[in-house]
Amino acid sequence: MGTDAGETARAQAHHVTDSLVEVDLVTELEALRATDSYQVADHAAKTIAKQPGIRVVLIALKRGGHMHEHHADWAITVQGVHGHVEFIVGERAVVLTPGRLLTVAAGMPHHVTGIDESAVLLTIGGAHDEGAA
Repeated sequence: MGTDAGETARAQAHHVTDSLVEVDLVTELEALRATDSYQVADHAAKTIAKQPGIRVVLIALKRGGHMHEHHADWAITVQGVHGHVEFIVGERAVVLTPGRLLTVAAGMPHHVTGIDESAVLLTIGGAHDEGAA
């Protein structure tokens, strides 16, 4: 695990490209909800892990928070972590709750709305630019 003398212990423990990354989702979700970006927007996200062929992102949504229609160039999975999220792909709407998992084919437009304060874990398959955050 690469570390820098100026990093906090928490930062040192979260190099997303390490060969093994252990994550406490409850702690990460609390920290994400405490960020300035979550305070001023209706959702916020944090990359948890990024390796060749896979990226894992924790997304927190406020009640009524939206992620407008978009698509991923690679297949994705979305797993409910907290609360209730409406996930719409085409004409199909699914309420995602903790413990439920969806898979979405590459290129499929979708959008997301937090029914209440909620969170999902997004996994994106495929190649990723190492320079991207």
